[in-house]
Amino acid sequence: MKNARLQFATQYMIERFSDWTTHMLTLTLRDSKTNTYVKTNGWAKGAVQRSEFELTDAAALSTLRYFIEALNYKLHGHRTRRARYKDVCRVLAIPVFEGARTDKRRHFHILLGNVPANRLGNLEKIVADAWAQTKWGMPRIKVTELFDADGASFYFAKEVGYVNDDAVLWEEASIPNRLIGKRA
Repeated sequence: MKNARLQFATQYMIERFSDWTTHMLTLTLRDSKTNTYVKTNGWAKGAVQRSEFELTDAAALSTLRYFIEALNYKLHGHRTRRARYKDVCRVLAIPVFEGARTDKRRHFHILLGNVPANRLGNLEKIVADAWAQTKWGMPRIKVTELFDADGASFYFAKEVGYVNDDAVLWEEASIPNRLIGKRA
């Protein structure tokens, strides 16, 4: 019973922002990456060096933070840096990290809102550009327009209470100050 109550509470928290969310993103992460470079100085000049790195949870969260800031800047521009516009010019992003505790590929689902109307036409390209700037981003993205926020909140909370209680990353969420404390 405790698991179902935790899942329901998470769904309710996500539904609080359903009036302001317009899209859902699915962003896939690489499992590992390889760096290759040629040494330009030293005794092994010209030697090819290879390094392979495994994806950690900390690297995944760092990638998410970088993506949200890059997306925010691409959508709202330089006004995101000014104090008087920070409440208005902030993207609404509620991320969910799936695959951290299971054997499926790690990926993020993000509820997205507060997108300027003049950017909705090429939102998929903007998201792809911001995701391509990250270190661990795989070029596999999906941008879906939301029509049923209740169904999205149920989908987002599917791992909560059963597989991963911390799937919804509230501490990494980007919520404009003007929406905190408001109810629909």
